[in-house]
Amino acid sequence: MCAHYLVPKEVLPEICPQLKQLRLEQGLSLEELQAIVHISPRLLKRMEDGKCLVLFHLIKLLDFYGKKVRIALEDKN
Repeated sequence: MCAHYLVPKEVLPEICPQLKQLRLEQGLSLEELQAIVHISPRLLKRMEDGKCLVLFHLIKLLDFYGKKVRIALEDKN
């Protein structure tokens, strides 16, 4: 997995808990969600816990949930 596609860790506390909430609202277990979006339950758990988040997987999940997110990127300079 390429680190260049990781969502910046500063936004994980905002996004990751919502991923779990969306899954629970759908009444899905990690295994059930995995069967739909084809992301391993272990990785889904890590994403929901805020340990890592790959942009491709975030887009896949948000597409499934029918949600959009706006992430503002700032220049570090």
